[in-house]
Amino acid sequence: MRKLLICLFLANVILTLISLLILPSEVAIHFVRNGIPDSWAPRETNAIIFLVIQLPLFILFYSASILPLKIPPKLLSLPNKNYWLKEENISRIKPKLTSLMLEFGCALFCFLLGTGLLTLEANLADPVRLNETLFFPLFIAFMLYTGYWCVKFAMAFKIPEDTKGTKQETTLHSTE
Repeated sequence: MRKLLICLFLANVILTLISLLILPSEVAIHFVRNGIPDSWAPRETNAIIFLVIQLPLFILFYSASILPLKIPPKLLSLPNKNYWLKEENISRIKPKLTSLMLEFGCALFCFLLGTGLLTLEANLADPVRLNETLFFPLFIAFMLYTGYWCVKFAMAFKIPEDTKGTKQETTLHSTE
């Protein structure tokens, strides 16, 4: 999954560089209803925007396995973090978090690649217009996946059932 994330990130970078070579000097960077552009910028600004957004995201998703160990616990948003950030459970966080973050990163970079291609196509069209019949299904699919991933993330960091039972038994024994 890590190699796929790298490939998708590089594909986005290559698309951005190609855009610099083939787009006109002024490009549409935002579109409204019916795919009509409402905001324009120099093609170099467009490229910088894409790179400034994508590079930090790539670093975040690529380095997700070390983040829980580097971020102060109060800044980390993780389901049941009091359980998962115990010393004995930290080693179990890394593979779960790495897998989930790489998976979401791949989905995000696929979405960004799709929007980048649609933006490129729109700016090469005459008149400039975003293909909404492709954009909206892409956007809806990404939003549905994001919802699915959030549930998957929450489920991955549930407190294991055997631990819950142990806690309850401990509580029962200590009150007897």
